[in-house]
Order: sequence, then structure tokens, then C-alpha cells
Amino acid sequence: MDKKCQTILEELKSKSIISIGGTEAVSVAYAVAYARKRAVGALKQIRITVDSSIFKNGLNVSIPGCGERGLDFAAALGYVYGDLDKKLMLLSDYGPEDVLEAKKLLAHGKVSIRIKDDCDKLYIETILENEKNVVRVLVLDHHLNVISDEVADCMEKLTEYKKPPVLDFIKNENLGLEDFLEVVDTVDIEELSFIRDGLKYNLAFAEYEDEEGMADSFLRAMDRYGLPEDIITYTQNLCVRACEARIRGVSLPVMTAAGSANYGLAIYLAGYGVGSKLGVREDKILRAIALSNLMSLCVNSYVGSTSSVCDCGLAVGVGTAVGCVYLLDGECPTMVRAVKNMMGSVTGIICEGSRMSCAWKVGLSVSWAIKSALLAMEYEEIEEDGFWADNLDRLLENIAQIYRPLSHTINQRIVDIITGREKES
Repeated sequence: MDKKCQTILEELKSKSIISIGGTEAVSVAYAVAYARKRAVGALKQIRITVDSSIFKNGLNVSIPGCGERGLDFAAALGYVYGDLDKKLMLLSDYGPEDVLEAKKLLAHGKVSIRIKDDCDKLYIETILENEKNVVRVLVLDHHLNVISDEVADCMEKLTEYKKPPVLDFIKNENLGLEDFLEVVDTVDIEELSFIRDGLKYNLAFAEYEDEEGMADSFLRAMDRYGLPEDIITYTQNLCVRACEARIRGVSLPVMTAAGSANYGLAIYLAGYGVGSKLGVREDKILRAIALSNLMSLCVNSYVGSTSSVCDCGLAVGVGTAVGCVYLLDGECPTMVRAVKNMMGSVTGIICEGSRMSCAWKVGLSVSWAIKSALLAMEYEEIEEDGFWADNLDRLLENIAQIYRPLSHTINQRIVDIITGREKES
């Protein structure tokens, strides 16, 4: 494998992380734990500033293992119990005494969270104000990407924040679908052992049974009306059931894709669902999942890792559509058609935060990705209109031009609605 392919593989591995709990909440807890290691003296205040997507997605997110919710509790728990070596599994293995200490911090008003204005990228700023120093940690672009770790005597001596240039591997190196295909077709299958492990983790979520949810109700309705469970509904329900369990706060590990738990559940289980029903051998399923991962990373490099739109509808949908064509033995031009089919149908689904509706959106994205792949295998005519373009790079850039100016405004309106409803109740 040449240097370019090896670098792409390493990028894929770096974004494939085992996680427990909502990634937004865990990343906030991680930033607080990171800051605490340099804190001196008793805690005065934890001040957290996040982009509107992190705030929206983490506002009511379940914390696994304790029944608590929200970014503020995650931050408090990260301060009380913060093992950085666990990375995105930081919110696991804590005890009842840690929960009590976290609750005390919240009861004494030690945690405050606000939204950073006009921010269209993943952003977490954590400031620990202590008796003897102040520590500030900045996380940008990716959930564990700490770019700054600063200590000062007091708040006034913290340096002015200057956003660094975005260093995006995929865009900077002008990488795309053909490069990703070269990697998945030539890599030794043992190099994808982390994909095999991730599939085992994510299948455990799909098989977890604690209470009936949307997937079970949907299957019961299909049975009542005599509708068969085909490859599309089978795969859709795998993904919906797993996503529901995660949102309920089930304390099982997930292998993320592009750093996101929902991405991971959808991409891995979609590849498994389609591949197993088609009777595809295991190594090809693993390669298809890797390809879907890389295409999702590619979409994120244009529109960002957080957005006002449903990332599972766009990035996961595009990645899954490409992976499905791969499983159907389609080639690169067919994959491009599948991407265009996907973008022409689900683009613009709004993300309203982490809640049960995410599971159904995941199901919608996966089912439509399979249909987009099947259509691309048989139908070649694609109308070039609207935001269409003759190549994927230009099409993704067109989508990004639509999303970027609107993302913060839409997120802020959603946050206003959610927080206004909570105040009324």
C-alpha cells in the first residue's frame, strides 16, 4: 500500500473510536477532565461555551448508567470522574459517589453553559476557575481534538482567542471517491480488524432488548397488514433499534464513524444488513463499511461535523449509498449516481437535537440510501439542475454553500423553541 493510501487508512482509524453515551456530552466531559489535570486549588466555577449544535444535541442527552441528562451534568461528572485514557468512554465505570458529587456541583451553581455566537464548526471552550489558577481548554472541529491548553493566574490574563486555520486532510489533499476505493480494494483485510470489532459492538446494540420501541411497533404493523420484511426494512429496523437503545442511555460501547455514535450504528449496521441479506462474504462487508466511513468523512469535510441539518440524512446517507453499491458489485460511476440520488432526496432534513426522532431519521436515511443504490444500478439519467454539479466535489461545495450561512441561525431558533418550552413547563 502506498503512502497516500496508508495515510487515508490512518485517518479512518483515528475517527473510529469506541464510545459510551452521546458524543456531545462525552466530549464536554472530556474537555472538563482535560482542564482539571492542570487546575490548582478548590474549584470556583466551570464555564463552558459550545457551538449551537453541541448545545442542541446535548441539551437533554441521557448520561449512561445514572438516569441523568444534559451537558451540565456531563461537565460536572467529567470534573468529578475524568479518566482521559478512556477517551469517548469517559462516562463509564463511575460510581454512585461520583454521581452525588456531580449533583452537588450543580446544586451549588458551579457549572454554567452558554452558546458561542456565529460559530458553524464544532466548538467547546472549557474554563475552570480555581482558587489558585484558571485553566482554559479548546476543542475544535472534532470531539476529542484539543488544540489549546492554557493556564493563567486569573480570567483577565487569558489570551484572546484566535481561531486557527482549518486543516482538513481530505480537502487539503484533494481526496475523493476514487482514492477511497483504491484503499478499500487493496488494504489487507487484517488492517480492517477494527471494523470487524466495531461491527460486533454495534450489532449488540441492535440485539439489545429492554423495552419495545419504534422498530418493534413498525414490524408489528407490517405483520398485521401482511407486509413482508424485505432487505430494506430489515436493515432499516436494525439501525432504528440500535439508535433507540443508545438514545435511551443503554450503557454499551459503540464504534463510532467520523467520531459520531449514530454515524457508527447506521453505517456499520447498514453494511451488515445489506451484505448479510445478499449473502456477501465477510471481508467484502468490512470493506464496504470502511468505504461508507470514508465517504461520510468526505461529506463532513465540506459541511462540518456538526450542522443544523441531520448529519445522518446527509453524510451517513451518502456513505451508506456508496457502500451499498459496492456490495452490489457496482463501480465508481454508479456510486456517483447513488450519491446524487441521495442528495437529491434527503438534503435539508433539519436536526432538532438528540432525541428519539433521531432513530427514525436514521431509518429513513438508511432505507433511502439502499433505494438510491438500487436505482443507480439500473437508471443512468440524472437531471443536472438546482444545486446539481457534474462532479461530487462541486456538488458537495454547493451543498456547503447552502448550509454554512444558515446553520447557526436555524440551530439558534431550534434552541429557542426547546428552551422556551422547558421554561413554560
